[in-house]
Amino acid sequence: QSGTGKSSLVEQLSGEVKSNGGHFISGKFDHLRRAQPYTALINAFKDLCDSILEMGPATVVKVSLAIKQAVGEQGRVLTDVIPRLTHLIGEQPKVVDANGIEAQNRLMFLLRMFLRSVSKASSMVVMSMDDLQWADGASLDLIRMLVTDSENDSFVFIGIARDNELCDTHPFVLTFQEIQKQNDNITKIKMGNLALRDANRFVCDEMGMQMRFMRPLDEQVLVFDRENFIWEWDENKIGPKLNSITNVTNLVGTRIMKCPTETRTILSVAAAIGSCFDEFTIMLAIKDGDSVVLPVENNEMSSYSRKEIRALIHTAVTEGFINTTKVKSQYKFPHDSVQEASYSLLSLEESRSLHLQIGSLTFQNSTEEEFEKLLFFAVDHLNKGSLLIHSEETKMHLSNLNLRAAQKAIKSSAYGPATEYLRTGIRLLCDGDWEDNSDGHWANEYKLSLELFTSLVECLYCIGSLDQIEKHVNEIFRHAQCFADKQRAHRCLIKCLTAMGKLEEAIDVGFEGLAQLGENFPSSASTRVIFTDLIETKFMLAGKSNEKLSSLPPMKNEDKLAAMQILADIGSPMFLCRPNYLPLLVFRAVRLSLKFGLCNETANAFAGYGLILGTGFGKYKNGYRFGQLALTLAEKHKTSEYSAYVNYLVYASINPWVMHIKKTIDPLKYSHLAGMEAGTVEFACYSARATCSHSFFSGDLLIAVERDIDFTSQQMTEYSIEVGRSIFTLFHQCVLNLMGRSENPVELSGEVMEQEIQTALMKEQSNKFAEEQIYINAMYISYLFGDYNRAGGFAEKLSGAFSEIWSQTAAFFCGLTWLALAKETNNKKLKKLAMKQMKKVKKWSQKKHSPFNCLQKFFLLKAEYVVLQRRYSAAERYFNEAIRLSRKHGFLNDEALAHERFGIFYSERQNINAAYEHLTCAKELYRKWGAHAKVNHVQSQIRAIGASLSS
Repeated sequence: QSGTGKSSLVEQLSGEVKSNGGHFISGKFDHLRRAQPYTALINAFKDLCDSILEMGPATVVKVSLAIKQAVGEQGRVLTDVIPRLTHLIGEQPKVVDANGIEAQNRLMFLLRMFLRSVSKASSMVVMSMDDLQWADGASLDLIRMLVTDSENDSFVFIGIARDNELCDTHPFVLTFQEIQKQNDNITKIKMGNLALRDANRFVCDEMGMQMRFMRPLDEQVLVFDRENFIWEWDENKIGPKLNSITNVTNLVGTRIMKCPTETRTILSVAAAIGSCFDEFTIMLAIKDGDSVVLPVENNEMSSYSRKEIRALIHTAVTEGFINTTKVKSQYKFPHDSVQEASYSLLSLEESRSLHLQIGSLTFQNSTEEEFEKLLFFAVDHLNKGSLLIHSEETKMHLSNLNLRAAQKAIKSSAYGPATEYLRTGIRLLCDGDWEDNSDGHWANEYKLSLELFTSLVECLYCIGSLDQIEKHVNEIFRHAQCFADKQRAHRCLIKCLTAMGKLEEAIDVGFEGLAQLGENFPSSASTRVIFTDLIETKFMLAGKSNEKLSSLPPMKNEDKLAAMQILADIGSPMFLCRPNYLPLLVFRAVRLSLKFGLCNETANAFAGYGLILGTGFGKYKNGYRFGQLALTLAEKHKTSEYSAYVNYLVYASINPWVMHIKKTIDPLKYSHLAGMEAGTVEFACYSARATCSHSFFSGDLLIAVERDIDFTSQQMTEYSIEVGRSIFTLFHQCVLNLMGRSENPVELSGEVMEQEIQTALMKEQSNKFAEEQIYINAMYISYLFGDYNRAGGFAEKLSGAFSEIWSQTAAFFCGLTWLALAKETNNKKLKKLAMKQMKKVKKWSQKKHSPFNCLQKFFLLKAEYVVLQRRYSAAERYFNEAIRLSRKHGFLNDEALAHERFGIFYSERQNINAAYEHLTCAKELYRKWGAHAKVNHVQSQIRAIGASLSS
């Protein structure tokens, strides 16, 4: 509740934090400025910059360097939001623009990195945010990102809110629940009013009186007699007075009502402006020519000079209704109750009229530069008084101003406030609810209508209100005069459907748009159609070097540019649910680039082309060539929107076929960081996911791999990348099973997922890629723990359509599984299936491909194969070669598996000593790797050998 001392309690920490070398920063949300994005947080970060600048020169230099390293080349994004930061890191160069959710993600990531760098380079940062019940959605999202940063243990956040103004669906409550899911280190303190006895004791202590002489007293009935130096009161006046005071606001209001009319008016104007205000804003809001005009009683107007207005402000300060601040001519209300009481003096009609006056005069009396700074302030006031506007021309003007405010909010990635500005603009445009009124505004104000609705669709996507998008898109589609006017809404609908898991619908919408642009596709992708398309694409590429391709002119055809964007948009859903069709999209994008020129999406197209040539057609060197071209184009054209995507495809799915997998890990880490800085979080996280899988399959320690997996999963959760996260949990559970953190090591169920539930969900979403990931992980873990029948069941379900390193893993373990089952059943069909997989691995093991990743795997497969032929001497040579190459190439996991299989081989030959030796080696290698479940599994095999010796 208001007035219980919450803010005062927190303020007591300020001195303690600063005396210990820390930074105490604070911000306060204002219920009259809720539409203005990030105001409280920007003030807090401004305080942080000032606090750093007050430190010694050496510390300032140290912190400045830390900030520059943390934000890299994206510093301008922060200095645009926090101008004071330029005093620390200087003027920053312009950055590539980001749009939509990418811009929001970029800002949040950079603010997190900024705060992390300051707290680590200097000392702890304590941030206090007051009145969170009035916080805007964008600020709450940013607070959530800062508070849940597991990499920053030198940051303390203190949130203050009135719980009597909260409900279960309040944005702050929902945000707090999300924070609790990721951070359980939270302390809640509930503060109420002092009990009457405690209040009396407090007054007694202050007055030096005994408790028995005390009664509840009120202002003006308690008087200090200076002559006799004692307190006097009249008890007959106390009762009636107290009965009229129901809360703090009423108490303060009673005092304000006793002030002169002019003082009350200046307080009302100040309260309408906000909890903090300056002299310039008050003057600007109420000036008329050279004099200042104030409304007084009976709706009359009275003129005052600037000097007289300053005198009125000074009177309010003297009376304790307003406090000065460190900054000259800036003021603030000492408490919410004073602001509320000042504002409550106005009737509803008066408040609307005052807001309209403040907004109108601000617009009229400020220069263009001043108005741009005060845009949110002016538009918010005009909106609060908009019900008093009757002129259609004025309504259209205000609708345009709301669009302008929304566009400014969007530049700051504040999509929640922008959404409200756009909704208000539409309401003014349509004279009410757009769904209930006629469509006349489309005819009269087409450009304004199109921009308001289109921008609203984009903002709704960014704030996650996906269920509201389709009806607004349909409104645009009904009235748009050409596809170019529909394009932004069309792309947003594709992204919305993809985010909702409606992948087939997203693809269909994409194809509808492509058809309108003259790019038609066949209904199905047969092998013949794909090869015909490939031949046509190769023909156009014939004789063109990478240098020549990278020097092609830019694409200027607007329809083809739009087609390239849609092809890029439907790439992800196509990969997940119609992977066989993906080559047709890639080939078309390549041919459009060759015919019409280069654009941002061209790098994507060539990366995809390289992937298909390698993984799809086995032309790994050619795939590598076009992957390098894609990297060149991404760097040359500074396509930050697609940089993470291109790097991810190249280093996760192309380069592992021609270089050691360990050499792809650092580039993938860079891709993750670059993607986060650019705001392309989805493919930044996919790069992090690939980093984890490459680390795992190259034999890095599982404890470190699992830590990275957990961090990446949290990041995917934070940024609502649900499709990618659900796939990643399969791999995560597999790793946890190996580490011994599941009841049944061959069942992908435990800490992060349930196999049956996940499989049903992926089928429901038509997510073919995710289904394949379930089967390959389940096959892998089943084989490792000796359940060959179970492994075979999953191997039968695999289609073989993989990307990344999983293709090598799938072929290797499918081959091992078929060989193990063939040994048990002597089934010739299984031998043929195994031979098919061996041929793949043999090809990959050639010098021109990736022998460092696959040669040891091929020798292990060959060893198991010749065992079936009873060529035991050859098997021994191949097992030893698999062990030697695993050690040489640094694959701890492959070395452990080779020792284990060699030990099983000797056990079956009754060579107990050799079996014991290799199984013991396997156990120690698995222990070193961190696969404790495998340690126990191998130990059980060793015990079985001992039992056979005993018998």
